[in-house]
Amino acid sequence: MFNLSGTELVFIAVLGLIVLGPEKLPAAMRRAGKIYREFRNITNNVQREVQKVMDEPVRQVRQLVEEPAEELKKSARDAGDVFAGKMPHLAPRAGTAAATAAAFDAATAPAAPAAPAAPPAGTASADTSATAAPTTGAPDAAATPGAAAD
Repeated sequence: MFNLSGTELVFIAVLGLIVLGPEKLPAAMRRAGKIYREFRNITNNVQREVQKVMDEPVRQVRQLVEEPAEELKKSARDAGDVFAGKMPHLAPRAGTAAATAAAFDAATAPAAPAAPAAPPAGTASADTSATAAPTTGAPDAAATPGAAAD
């Protein structure tokens, strides 16, 4: 507790012998031993009381956390049982880890945007011919930056 080495204890004993003398030293050592023992008993009792006081709230908190967790686990098991009967494709099968991973990847992959369908060659629809850009080969004056209108 006090972290004293052997040489320090010998030094304290010699100092006590010099200060108290050989007649009073044994009684002083007994008294110091009793004081140390009482101090250790008091600290042990305080630790025990603090532990006792803390045990009840810790037990209550643990109970408050564990009961809902058990109910949630039970509900998940029940839901798994219900879905396994109604949706056999969700039931786990042995040896299909690769198939399951591929299905998961396919289901979670982002979908590519669909490209608009092109009309067949040689046919023009009425709405695209009106908005089609001229194909003269010359750049459009409005699209050319810095082009001056003459």
